[in-house]
Amino acid sequence: MPDRPTNLPALAVACPSCGSAPGVLCTSHGGTRTRRHDTHQTRTAAHKPQQTRSTP
Repeated sequence: MPDRPTNLPALAVACPSCGSAPGVLCTSHGGTRTRRHDTHQTRTAAHKPQQTRSTP
């Protein structure tokens, strides 16, 4: 599995919920499992403002 799946663009920012670094998949809230199919909603929300600013 790649470090950063292309279908999860929110991985460009750190996750405010679980503390995962940019490019690293989110973990469960207990930190015991990797979330492979999605990211936390807070990470997606944190990515949206960044995505808007980078557009010329």
